[in-house]
Amino acid sequence: MSSIFNLTSSLRHSRWLMLMLLVGVLTLAVACGSGSDDADSGSDAGAASSADGDALSEVSRILSPEASLTFDDYVAAGWKKSKQYDTETVPEATDIWYGFFNSKDIEVRFYDSHEVAKTAGYENASEAIDQSFREGGQFGASNRGAGSSAVTKYKAFAVVGNTVMLCEQSVDSCLALADVLGG
Repeated sequence: MSSIFNLTSSLRHSRWLMLMLLVGVLTLAVACGSGSDDADSGSDAGAASSADGDALSEVSRILSPEASLTFDDYVAAGWKKSKQYDTETVPEATDIWYGFFNSKDIEVRFYDSHEVAKTAGYENASEAIDQSFREGGQFGASNRGAGSSAVTKYKAFAVVGNTVMLCEQSVDSCLALADVLGG
């Protein structure tokens, strides 16, 4: 009788051990899997890293290399100017304005040429949205515009001709403005 009792007790302990191992493995799989899903969807800080070109391409565009846009072109396209920023904090920018288009914040940075906009401007814009990810850990984190004291949420950007637009919600708001500009 005691050998049957020992066998039953051993089986119970084995079942509990197997159950605990299974729960541990599943917990680890879910934890590891959810982190990679976030990175793939572009919703964490790693997705905005300038080292990760694929993820950055989801939140940025380069358009209209031949265009040479002015402040007046943006105003004529329906972009509402709000405040001018000092260019001191944005290398190689010649002018920086904060404004709105279709009820979305869009900061416009002007450069001498498309080449400068797609190199120095692109790098600075990717760092600006990357900084917002580092501060908040995901899309929609707070980021200060060039020299502003107001908190602005930039999740994406577009290089259009000789300008770089930082976009509040998504690159779509900048693409809508670029379409009106002829880009």
